[in-house]
Amino acid sequence: MLHAVVWAVSMVLGALMQSPIYVPIMLEQVSLPYYLAEGPHWDVENNVLYFVDMFAQNIHCYHPETHHITHAHITGGPVTVVVPVAGKKDTFIVGCGTDLVEVLWDHRFDNLSPVTKLISSVEVGKKNIRFNDGKVDPRGRFWAGTMGQIGSGQLIDNIGSLYRFDYNGTPTTVEHPVSISNGLAWNHKRDTFYFADSPTCRIDAYDYNDVTGDISNRRVIFNLLEHDIPGIPDGLTIDIIGHLWIAINGGSRVIEIDPNSGKLHRTIRFPTAKLNSVAFGGPDLDVLYIVTAQHDLSEQELKEQPLAGCVFAIRDLGVKGTPMLSYIRT
Repeated sequence: MLHAVVWAVSMVLGALMQSPIYVPIMLEQVSLPYYLAEGPHWDVENNVLYFVDMFAQNIHCYHPETHHITHAHITGGPVTVVVPVAGKKDTFIVGCGTDLVEVLWDHRFDNLSPVTKLISSVEVGKKNIRFNDGKVDPRGRFWAGTMGQIGSGQLIDNIGSLYRFDYNGTPTTVEHPVSISNGLAWNHKRDTFYFADSPTCRIDAYDYNDVTGDISNRRVIFNLLEHDIPGIPDGLTIDIIGHLWIAINGGSRVIEIDPNSGKLHRTIRFPTAKLNSVAFGGPDLDVLYIVTAQHDLSEQELKEQPLAGCVFAIRDLGVKGTPMLSYIRT
């Protein structure tokens, strides 16, 4: 068990102004390092945070009241995303390799062999491809994308796809080709979908049909290269006013942008390079959780970044998130 350790970092306000304002903030370390922590999901019903350690093939649950972290081990391939199933106690949807599986797990305890059930498979028969990021849309459908990767190393561009899974688990391809599927979110009007194909260094928006789940009219709303931001966009989340909070993998930062104006509002610096995703949590949804990785860091980089792979929390940002949704299964 790790009691939260607090570190001082800086936040840059008004990043587009001629004289940006640097504000110190407190960064809480809430876990020991993982090789590749991903997919944070705040459970508003149980007030816990789920996330995965991808290549260790574990799903985790962080209990903020006790600072205790439990886990369950999933066989079958890299574990990329975990989301609760609506109305089903101790039941989760997990992306594992190219399979979508239902997992029974009492998150209060460790479980090395939970009961699993195959729900759906994509890219059947293809090698060197796996799921990556996944989220639930406003109608309770599950979305997840695939990406090409040889083992835990070399990436393969433009062989992945983005899928929408209906309530019975049937997949529909909504975007292809994709290199690294990341950063899924929907605006509060339910008419816009946000997405990041990470190597493009962009956040894109689509028109979104809330009833059918169809997307169209892809356009760029933010380009990291135009703002001299190093790294690539990874996972993201949306706050109550509609701003996007984006983990920058390889850039040691989280950024807040206004997707309507394209303006960069805040930058939070981190003592680790590889930030994988973010999620708002806490009873009032005012805590920003960040998952990071040691993956692909050299021996020297690991010495320079001893906190790489930890899960972090930031409070007092003056903004709240919106509830993350569970997958509706029939």
